[in-house]
Order: sequence, then C-alpha cells, then structure tokens
Amino acid sequence: MHRSRQTAPALLLCALAALAGCAAAVRPPAVAQAQAAAGALQLESRSKHSGGKGGEEKLNLRPIIGIVSQLGDPAPKGHSYIASSYVKLVESAGARAVPILCDMSKEEVERRFKAVNGILIPGGAQDLRPGQPFFDTVQQLVDLTIEANDNGNYFPLHGVCLGMEALSVAVSRNHSILSDYDSENLPSPLFLTDIAASGRSRFFSALPPQVVEHLQTRPYAMENHAHGLAWTAVEENPRMKEFFDVLSLSVDRVGKVYVSTMEAKKYPISATQWHPEKNAFEWTPDKDIPHHPDAIEVTQEVANFFVSEARRNFHAPASQDEEEDLLIYNWAPSYTGKHKYKGEEVDFVESYFFPLAPEFKRQLAAKRQARQAQRAPAAAAAAEE
Repeated sequence: MHRSRQTAPALLLCALAALAGCAAAVRPPAVAQAQAAAGALQLESRSKHSGGKGGEEKLNLRPIIGIVSQLGDPAPKGHSYIASSYVKLVESAGARAVPILCDMSKEEVERRFKAVNGILIPGGAQDLRPGQPFFDTVQQLVDLTIEANDNGNYFPLHGVCLGMEALSVAVSRNHSILSDYDSENLPSPLFLTDIAASGRSRFFSALPPQVVEHLQTRPYAMENHAHGLAWTAVEENPRMKEFFDVLSLSVDRVGKVYVSTMEAKKYPISATQWHPEKNAFEWTPDKDIPHHPDAIEVTQEVANFFVSEARRNFHAPASQDEEEDLLIYNWAPSYTGKHKYKGEEVDFVESYFFPLAPEFKRQLAAKRQARQAQRAPAAAAAAEE
C-alpha cells in the first residue's frame, strides 16, 4: 500500500495560479478581449456539441443515467425503490435519471440500456444469487456494458456498495466471493494502492488532487456495509484478477482489510464500496455521515467523474415522447426520512417507489395519455393558425 498526499500536483497548481495572476496584472482589461474570449467559448461549446474541430472530442450534452431499483425496505409490498440521493448525485453533475426496475423483462432492460448513457448500480441489501431479480438484472447490464464496449461503443457503469458487491459476483461468477465485515456506519479514510497513487487509475486521476488527499487523510468515505470483497478474493479468482485493478483498501472495526475502490482494466467500469452520494444528500441523525464542505466536494467530484464518462456515450431514446416516458420525473419521491422503517435501509431522506413491472407499464401508459391530452388543445390551435 502507498499513500500519496499529491503534493507535487498541488504545488504545480499553485505555480500555475501565480503565473496566471502575473499575466493578468500586465494585461489591460480591454472590452475587445472580453468579447473575443466570449466568442471563443461559444465556438468551443458548439464545436463539442457538433463533433468537434481540431481534434476535440465530441460530447453528449444531454446525458441520461439508468439507475437500478431494488426490492425490500423501505419500499411498500409490491414495489421496488431507488433512493433519491442517487438521482440527485447524477443530476448534480448535469445528467438525468431513468429507472431500470429490477423485475423488468430482459427485453425492456435492454431497451432502456440502449436509451441511456451509463448505468449506476446503487447501494442497499439484496440477494446476490442467480435467479434473484436484482442480481439477474445487474448481470444482464454488466454483460450489455461489456458487449457495448467490446464493439467500440464507450459505455460506463459504476457500482456503489451493494453495486460493487454485485459487480464482484457478476464478474467472478462466484456468488460466495464476498466476506463479512464490521463496517456499518463507519466513515473511513482510503489507503490507495500503487496503481492509484501513481496516477494510473482513471477514477482517482479524474478527481482533483485535494479531493484525493482528503479521501486518504480524513474519514470522508462513508462506509456502511456488512459484506465486502477481500484483497485475497481478487488475487485468488482469475476472472477478478484479469478484469479489475484494486485502487484502494479500507479497514473495518476489527482490523479486517477489504477492497474499497476498484475499476476495470479495459472497460469504463468502476466501483466504490463507500457511498459518495451520502455526504451531500443523506441527513439521518442515525448515521455518522460526513458533511464537512470538503466531504461534500467528494460527492460533487465523483458525480462529475461518472457523468463526464457518460458524455462519451451517444445512446438516445428513439423520440422525445420516449424520452419523456423513460425519465424518473414521471414519479414523485416520498419523504421517507421522517419515518422509521423496519429493516436495514432506514437512512434515506427521500425514495422513489415503483410498482412491479406490469403495473409500472400500465401507469406509465396512463401518464403518457394524460400528457397527450394536455397537448391536444394547443396542437389544434396551432393547426388552425
């Protein structure tokens, strides 16, 4: 293990800031210069949207993230849920969310996969064995992600806590690869491996140096899990060792070491055992969630990393009507933070609840018809004009 305080990048940033300050001091604040700069920024924005000039990378400026729902608390019987903190996480970086229900048919899961630009597998508590709805949906999404990337279609996927555990089972093809850990409600620092500390990981290299330093030196990684992945489990499973690079380790209350961050070697697939979304968006007094401004920056920068990855993908709904049908805005979140639910997941301020897939489809059709009925008078008036 190697811990790096990222001092060299910090010094370099200071030097660049000083240089910029000197340049500003000798440059007159001319209106013409300001207008030229504004024009250049507008040209850059148009260039990125239209495919780029001079070798600039084309970006998708309307990214959509698919988020997997799960059964159980706090959802009522006959429903699945998504904690709204995951929706807010992607929205905070300029993306929108589409629910992918864990009990949807394979055909519907694939249809939604082809309409979104990245997949977020959230934390929670689910049965990670083949034949279980949540795991089977995750396995399908992992397989679709790998297939898309193998075909040259850049498509990112990120797992949080349960999401990382599900990824581990899906890739290893071993549902007993996880171990027990005493890390519930245990905000912790991260111990970076040499791969991450030396700047060879996409995930940590994308975060600002001060965020990486804070994650190593302060308890800003919100750990809240009873299961996890041992370092030895990666080393001893050929599929895992070939697929993933371990980026950080953490320690539970009794001194057991587990993998806390990892990413795929060849694919834009990443995972954190810790919860970046909680720092900014969950407020239960029952958990020791870090809310320091520097911890909030962790949330923001992890969101920026993931959504920036999604901007490199160009999946899209078939039409504006389909986009409106897919988005999570069709469903209202419930204020679950004011209640005490029995079960493991009691710390969500807000949650989205979805009926099981057949009823979900029926309700969505009713919402579509209501939207069309609202548009009808305006369309008729426009036709008369």
